[in-house]
Amino acid sequence: MSRRDNTLERQNDAELGQLHGKIKQLRSVTIDILSDSQRQNEQLDRTANTFTQFTNSLMTTTRHQARTFSAQSAPKQLRTIGYIVLALVLVYLFGGFVLGLVMGGGKSEGGIVVGDEAGVGL
Repeated sequence: MSRRDNTLERQNDAELGQLHGKIKQLRSVTIDILSDSQRQNEQLDRTANTFTQFTNSLMTTTRHQARTFSAQSAPKQLRTIGYIVLALVLVYLFGGFVLGLVMGGGKSEGGIVVGDEAGVGL
């Protein structure tokens, strides 16, 4: 073999080595994509199952509530609805109060803001 043939053979071997490395990288990326898509599909299946269970539970509760209300008289229904509305209002007010405390807001005494929040400084 001539020197030129040896040089071309080495270049071919180097190019084949680079190509083999790129193919290995591509294979690795493909496997990663496959495993990621399988994980996502499993997560979607779990989410779908959760929503299906929630839907069934909600339908069962609704049917039970409908049977309960149909067995009661009108004043009892109104009283039950009133209790529910009152409970929701109390939860709303209590939640607002707790959020006000958690968020910190200005501390006040008799409507006057005290401390650093008063903006008093030299």
